[in-house]
Amino acid sequence: MFLKMKISYVSSVAVAVLVSGCVVGVRPYGYGPSVVVQAPEPMPVVSYAPGYYTWDGYEYVGMYGDQYVYWNASAWVVCDGVRIGRFHGWERYHPGWRGHATAYHRGRDPHR
Repeated sequence: MFLKMKISYVSSVAVAVLVSGCVVGVRPYGYGPSVVVQAPEPMPVVSYAPGYYTWDGYEYVGMYGDQYVYWNASAWVVCDGVRIGRFHGWERYHPGWRGHATAYHRGRDPHR
């Protein structure tokens, strides 16, 4: 009984769609003006390297003076607020990370 009602309902909807005369319009010149998205400014690249760094589960993070920096595959960059917050969350459960941190040797990738 339920299946017959369902088939009847779907069939009547399909017939209504076909009878209504669906119209598809084609625009020869696209759909209006293109949207231009301005790229954000790049993060400031740090020309120095931290004395030590550690892996926090997401990326390499180190300290240089009073600033946190992270490795972005080509240089050490100053951490933004999101990365600092994530690192402080990790640091909460690893309070002695400085004692186990790796010394940074300039000119080498951190993971080698």
